[in-house]
Amino acid sequence: MCKIIPLIIDRKNLIFKNTQYISNVLFLYSRFEKFLNDDYAEKNTYSRILKTIEDTTPFFFIVLDKKSNEFAGFIYLDNLTGNTDVIHGAEISTCFEKKYWGDFTRQTALIFFDYCFNTLKLKKLKAQIYPFNTRVKNLLQFAGFKQDGILRAETLKNGCITDIESYSLTPNDLKFVEIN
Repeated sequence: MCKIIPLIIDRKNLIFKNTQYISNVLFLYSRFEKFLNDDYAEKNTYSRILKTIEDTTPFFFIVLDKKSNEFAGFIYLDNLTGNTDVIHGAEISTCFEKKYWGDFTRQTALIFFDYCFNTLKLKKLKAQIYPFNTRVKNLLQFAGFKQDGILRAETLKNGCITDIESYSLTPNDLKFVEIN
């Protein structure tokens, strides 16, 4: 179904991997920016994305359609908790091309969450979304995420004070994954 590969920008150690997908990430991010950023986000999309990739390396991933090898989207983990030996938890952010919404994103989510818990050994994944982002809310609930709460008046979005909904997933919450 999908292939998940790391996108790495590590200027300090001069390590760059799968950077041919940066233009895909930039284009997709700019199309769905309204779901990803508040009014306080840096306005220069290009530098913001490159900084996000670099800051989250090695936890920024490209998702490809396994059949066509076509770019489908990206996933990254940030706001990690734990220490240098053990990462306890992380916040997840995703963005997918519209043609991959639905079954593809649901199966990719389950595969990626399984990877987070069984390979990375995370104990918790977190997601924060705007209340109006019903597609992501449905995807989170499908995978087993539970709503932890609502951060009232958390930010400014399109000039309006906006809540943020907070969700989390633990290994015990994750739905069974059948990898094709």
